[in-house]
Amino acid sequence: MTYQLPLEIIHEEELWMARCAAIQGFLSTGETLDQLLHEVPTIIQSLYDVCREKGWTFIKDAPNAQPNDIVWVVGLPHPILQVA
Repeated sequence: MTYQLPLEIIHEEELWMARCAAIQGFLSTGETLDQLLHEVPTIIQSLYDVCREKGWTFIKDAPNAQPNDIVWVVGLPHPILQVA
């Protein structure tokens, strides 16, 4: 089963951040957008591993979800949308 989750991307000063409200504790950062997007799968896998170890739900309202089940719906900051 796949889960479409919103990946909110924010750019503040010289830092890019990504977060998803459906995954508690998820916050990824990078100096560039490419670096940020490269880090997301690693952080998601780490969070998933911790959740399994602790018996916590990885994705809110989806207790059996795994990292490979996620399809990201990416929200980019407005200025980037104008450039694209």
